[in-house]
Amino acid sequence: GGRRRGAAQDAAHADAGGRGGHRDELAVLPHGPEGLHALGVLKVDFFEEFVRAGFDVLASDLDVTWVRDPRPWVTGQAAGMQLLAHADVLVSTDIANLALDTARSERWRYAEVNTGVLFLRNTNGTRALLAAWKRKMLDELTAGRLRKDSWGFNDQTYFNMIVRALGLQGVQSQGVWRQWLAERGLADGEVDASREGDRSVYRSRSALPLPSGGSAHITLTALPALEFSGGHIYFVQHEQLARAPPPVALHTTYQFSDTPAYTWGKRQRLREAGLWRGDGDEYFDAARSGGFLRLVGPLVEPGSLEGVKVREGVAAVRIEGTKGYTDRLMNNVVDPTALPEDNPMRHLTFDVLQRAALRDALALARATGRTLLLPPLTCWCDRYWNALQRCRMAEAPREMRLPFACPMDHLFDVHLWEEQEVPVRAASFLYHPQANATLRGARVRLRVAGGAEAAEAAQAPLAPGDPIPPLPPPREERTVAAGTRLSDIRAALGAARGAPVLEVGAADLRRLCVDLGSPQANREFDHVMQALLGPAEMVRFNYRHMDSVWGFRPPAPIGERPDCSRASNAVQRLDEASKFVTHFYPFAIKPDTAFETRLQ
Repeated sequence: GGRRRGAAQDAAHADAGGRGGHRDELAVLPHGPEGLHALGVLKVDFFEEFVRAGFDVLASDLDVTWVRDPRPWVTGQAAGMQLLAHADVLVSTDIANLALDTARSERWRYAEVNTGVLFLRNTNGTRALLAAWKRKMLDELTAGRLRKDSWGFNDQTYFNMIVRALGLQGVQSQGVWRQWLAERGLADGEVDASREGDRSVYRSRSALPLPSGGSAHITLTALPALEFSGGHIYFVQHEQLARAPPPVALHTTYQFSDTPAYTWGKRQRLREAGLWRGDGDEYFDAARSGGFLRLVGPLVEPGSLEGVKVREGVAAVRIEGTKGYTDRLMNNVVDPTALPEDNPMRHLTFDVLQRAALRDALALARATGRTLLLPPLTCWCDRYWNALQRCRMAEAPREMRLPFACPMDHLFDVHLWEEQEVPVRAASFLYHPQANATLRGARVRLRVAGGAEAAEAAQAPLAPGDPIPPLPPPREERTVAAGTRLSDIRAALGAARGAPVLEVGAADLRRLCVDLGSPQANREFDHVMQALLGPAEMVRFNYRHMDSVWGFRPPAPIGERPDCSRASNAVQRLDEASKFVTHFYPFAIKPDTAFETRLQ
């Protein structure tokens, strides 16, 4: 990281002598967060150069995917967007609740605006805002006032500071409209301010100084969050999938599993959505991948825990909170299906079964030398860096549906799968535009004698208004006996072992014996599974206030010599997983009304 920050300082130094006279001051700063701030200053310099040359600027972060043409929005031609054509600055937001993003709502002003999508019009207002933005960052840099937590600060942080200090007023407000029209050179009546549903724009109460002298008021508004979408709205709430057309831009925010080496989580989410185009043809080639393995049917059967009684905290890796809470989870016996939806133990308990099914699928993929097509995954609770409310991110709608089809990085550390070189593909793989259509029909179905027919698990459409087409029937079937060892499946397939796609029902897979054929093979597999499916990065789910549980529990090891005399069921899998030690950390909280208020 220090090397990259140093590179930012070198870039600032190499540009010494340019406009503004700040390069020499930046060049002598030590390594640390200052490098990131220096890069932010250079970014704004870059914007200023283009605006000064007479250009409008549309800038986006590298993790923004453009799906449609944004010009109808910045030119005011999109329905309800006429006033946007007269704004100096348009910016996206981190709003995660579309109810707060109505045309005349001002709630976005109190949320985080996200400069990941930023439109700068060639106006004096834009010049004044850019100058104030750069000046704010330079003041922090040159005065040595960088905060202790400034590792979390960047140019977007200072942009938000500037916007919140502007004292924005809606231009339709009485006393502002005609003044604003005059500033834009518009005649009264040339723009209709009374049209219902038109998105509002906002004008600063006071003018900001211009670099060339004088001052200018700034007109700014937020781009609509449905069309310029953040990661939670698109990947977690799936709001766009119920609507058409798709968003204009998709910013992969609110996600996990990125590292300094690569944005693993962002790429995986785009692969799942069918929007990633960075994979070559070999990625979709069955022959080069050893063929693909597809799991059919839900990983967790709806009735699999019906009537089961377990210790409430059975699936937690760690429990912390008040003594009353930790005692309850360690001693209270419950029916997990009856737990309320805001109890994270519901999420962790059902996920034990989901992880076990995924472990078995990975074992079959290894035994047959195939690449697993990850099945659709389910979350019974959201994931977030801070406190949850009712098992949902605090900024999300209270009515957000639980459970939901969740991205891989909500449950797993995606980068570890890359490090362990475990070949998998996203659940949407067969429907990707680059996937050969013949793959969908070149499927062989593996059945276990005496098993029931498995229904297809729900698969979200890849784009709004684009439902997933049903797959054709498998071209042939092979049947094996219950309890067959996974190491014997390849031979049992006979001539079908070279099929491009092998599929098996999740329920049938539970009736096979998870044994890779030797103690060493089983040990090596268990070692990899502990890394992939265990709590490498423990995730905290708070229940109420400081009471919380941590996940996720890995499945029990298959062991060197698995017992193939009986098929496992949900109760046994929970019991096996619970044999891992649960850590609990009770602490006393004295009654403190002020403390309770702060937590709320």
